[in-house]
Amino acid sequence: MQHLYIILSTSATTLGLLITTATFLSKAVKNGKAKRAAERILLVTESLMPYIQRAEEFINFSGKEKKEYVLTKANQFAIERKIPFNFEAVSNKIEELVALTKNVNANKSPIESPIPMFFGGVH
Repeated sequence: MQHLYIILSTSATTLGLLITTATFLSKAVKNGKAKRAAERILLVTESLMPYIQRAEEFINFSGKEKKEYVLTKANQFAIERKIPFNFEAVSNKIEELVALTKNVNANKSPIESPIPMFFGGVH
């Protein structure tokens, strides 16, 4: 009877440790994947502003054409680095950056503004 108690006690402890270890490992793997995904998204996002500034130099193009240029360049950036490209997320981020740029430039004179207007804004 004593041996049965020791065997059951050891088995329960081992099973508990096994479950705890499996849970920890699964969360660590998920967190690692999430971290890498976040780093990739940040990398693509950081690449957008130079493309937006370059697109602003295109005087005879519409805002839609400028946005397509930025999306294409961002997609090429992602492909070169083997980063999954989410068209909708990047498109939304471009819109956010453009809105921020327009807001900043609306509050400054053209000489003071370090950020160019975009998508047909007034200089």
